[in-house]
Amino acid sequence: MRATLLPSKYYLSHFQEFIEFVTGPCAHLLDSDDSQFISSFQTLPEDAQCLFVRGLNRKSPIIKTASLDYEEINNTQQHMNTLLQQGFYQPVTEQHSDQLLTTLTKPELALVLRQAGVNLKSSDNKATYLEYAMEVCDFCHLSPLLGTENLVRLGFETQIRYFLFLFFGDLRSGLNKFSMRDLGIMPTRRGVTQDAARFDFIDEAKSAFFYACQRKDMHQLTISQQLELAIDVKHFPSPQGTLANINYDRFLCKLGKAIVSHQPELGIEILALSGEPLAQEKVIRERYKQGDKEWVKQRLEEIIDNPDSEVLLTFAEDFLDRKFNQKRTSVLTDMLREQSASLKIDEMYMDSVENGVKVHYQKQGKQVFRTENRLWRALFGLVFWDELFENQQSSLITEFDFKPQSISQNQFYITCEQAIETRLYRMTSSKAVFMQLSKVMLEKYGSPNGIFRWHRSLLEVLAVFFDYVDIDAFKAQMRMMAQDFKTYGDGYPDLMVVDENGLRFEEIKGPGDQLRKNQLLTIRQLRQQGFAVRITQVEWFLDPLQTYAVVDIETTGGRANHHGITEIGIAKVIGNQVVDTWQTLINPQRHIPQKITQLTGIDNDMVADAPLFVEIADKLKDYLAGCVFVAHNVNFDYGFIREEYQRLEQSFRMPKLCTVREMRKAVPGLPSYSLANLTRHFGIDMSRHHRALSDAQAAAELLFIINQSRHQKIADSENHLPE
Repeated sequence: MRATLLPSKYYLSHFQEFIEFVTGPCAHLLDSDDSQFISSFQTLPEDAQCLFVRGLNRKSPIIKTASLDYEEINNTQQHMNTLLQQGFYQPVTEQHSDQLLTTLTKPELALVLRQAGVNLKSSDNKATYLEYAMEVCDFCHLSPLLGTENLVRLGFETQIRYFLFLFFGDLRSGLNKFSMRDLGIMPTRRGVTQDAARFDFIDEAKSAFFYACQRKDMHQLTISQQLELAIDVKHFPSPQGTLANINYDRFLCKLGKAIVSHQPELGIEILALSGEPLAQEKVIRERYKQGDKEWVKQRLEEIIDNPDSEVLLTFAEDFLDRKFNQKRTSVLTDMLREQSASLKIDEMYMDSVENGVKVHYQKQGKQVFRTENRLWRALFGLVFWDELFENQQSSLITEFDFKPQSISQNQFYITCEQAIETRLYRMTSSKAVFMQLSKVMLEKYGSPNGIFRWHRSLLEVLAVFFDYVDIDAFKAQMRMMAQDFKTYGDGYPDLMVVDENGLRFEEIKGPGDQLRKNQLLTIRQLRQQGFAVRITQVEWFLDPLQTYAVVDIETTGGRANHHGITEIGIAKVIGNQVVDTWQTLINPQRHIPQKITQLTGIDNDMVADAPLFVEIADKLKDYLAGCVFVAHNVNFDYGFIREEYQRLEQSFRMPKLCTVREMRKAVPGLPSYSLANLTRHFGIDMSRHHRALSDAQAAAELLFIINQSRHQKIADSENHLPE
């Protein structure tokens, strides 16, 4: 596949495309300073424009002048002088000292520190140098680095940030997205956007931008600067419009939480101004700590009588019960203790507890699917595809948008209530809904969107879901998600299980795992709609009936992305016995080097008529199903097999056990843990070293030793439990 090449001045074309949007659909959102900047830029010579846009694509607004020398730009110094005269680039001044220090290299920081009379060890890392420089250096110490011949700072930063905000709707995105689009790295939604701005009025746009900047820039402030900002907040303009209010509330929540431990009264005052549920919770907790219990009780009762959100209501009910009604545990703890089942799962699944439970149920003949948020977000996206992505009221603004504004601002139901209710009314049966969603999938599969991810198994999961779901319960949950996607867009249970009792959802918690608040809200909501939802707490044990697939492979070389598999050998183990073996040569479709043949004995003639990996892929997956993948240096064998499946665009995921790592635990202190040395040490027969099945069978003998040690450790720990 040939690499996509961009034209030499691609970045200027991208900037011009960007400015066309700003001066077109967003023209009514520009003030005189914004328009003057655009006019000045457009009168610059093309190479001067290029030199400025090159600077825009840097991570820092402070740039080393020498680095702005590009092959496609002629007369760089002449154009730099023009840009300096017109303010497109500016000298670095004292107010930018801290920002400048963060851009310096370690040798440059050392120079600045020497100017301040500080000499650090050369072995100290850059972070230490920067920390000292921030503490002891004044602007005068930076003098050897200053001057526009050395450093410049990008001008018109406010205008550029504002334009990016108008285009992308946030302050995280940059012009590099255009390049990623043209290189095919970033998919976009061309052809489905509308030629319109994100805001109707300039005061709404400027207000939203102002509070977005306050929120984003706050983390750069010291605590003293944050305290000064908190005092000034009272004089800030009132937020105008939905997005401004969202950013305003989140900014105040972030600021209040940052300062409340330093100045409690001021922090509480700032938090109280925020409409964020988390800010209101924090106010109540802080007032309670201060002993203002009467106020707290009254406020909790007000929330319960007239709640602003389900999140705040749940908190208020729980806090009132625990602090004033002598209830000992939280609602999260209660749900975990009282409404959960217990299940013993082999400890091999410690890194993937949900998969462990899934395999456990599959062995019992149950249908099990990993669903979590994926299923419910896919259902929501497919049901309301037209309203989310085709409707002018909530559609995307630019091709880089994935999540509709109505979802980002939690205004979807308000914006599209009539269309939503009409669609829900027409859902008369589960079968009809499944057919409709299947049609949407067929037409839209793969279309980028910010609601859910497409995956090949989705249709199968939907088919099972709609075989069992109550249509009224489903419609009710879709309505709740439409009304409050912020609350009910996540927190869904890990598994969907179908057995003789029908369909249920199951949230899996390993030892020490806690139920999160968003999970509590979503699980409670699903239950209220009539869905069966179970919380399962897992206990770890060593399952004597666990099946292990001890794998060894031979390859054409050591790198999975460049080499291929020539042989696979598997010893299937249950308990302390090898119950089955499987072996095959593989045609790697590439030359086997002579040194590999000398090591393994496998040459090009031997694999010429062997099956390709694609021909044994399904059989191998079936053979490994339900097993723990075991190998000596497991990531090598596992990585090669996973890479082969990725070439076939298939996923490969299994629990793993490494006999090297586990032997170090079971038998510490050996001089070497190579397979050859371990087999010699324990007297394990190795008939054909570096042939896959022989090595797999030898590793299986090591697994017996490992599991014996694991069993002994469990027995010892149980014998030492306190009475």
